[in-house]
Amino acid sequence: MIINAPILTERLVLRSLTRSDVTPQYLHWLLDEEITRYLEVRFSPEQTLETLEKFVIAANDSGDALLLGIFTKDGSRHIGNIKLGPICKNHRRADLGFLIGEREAWGKGFATEAIAATSHYALTRLRVAKLTAGCYASNQGSARALEKAGFSQEARLPKHQLIDGVREDVLLFGMLALTT
Repeated sequence: MIINAPILTERLVLRSLTRSDVTPQYLHWLLDEEITRYLEVRFSPEQTLETLEKFVIAANDSGDALLLGIFTKDGSRHIGNIKLGPICKNHRRADLGFLIGEREAWGKGFATEAIAATSHYALTRLRVAKLTAGCYASNQGSARALEKAGFSQEARLPKHQLIDGVREDVLLFGMLALTT
């Protein structure tokens, strides 16, 4: 799914990714173990520019997913991505996932800003009634970003995932539209 106009925030531009956004820098994020520590992509076969381009094209062609690049306000610096989907039309529900790939952008509130804007778009424009997101319990940055963006923790799944060979809890978050 592609959006017609970018979503603008105070400091960011969120827009559908294009082939030209598939750069060595973007690929580097997915190959960096520290950046992908909490992402399931770390279990995928090694990514290449070709596989990354196919992923972007598939997301854009999908009727039930929205993949947006997170760019600085001037639009020149790609610092991460946010994905909405799959969108379950029957239940008006969608999952949300995000990545801030540029380390120097960590801890500056960009994830919170992108989550809040994408959530607002999903709830108002796409008529999604509930959004969900999850993160490892030790990923305090993601948990804080979700809470600051208006998500509430709904569940804790004990020892649900493996990280560094150790079982870890997963936190599940949700956000409801004001009117469902």
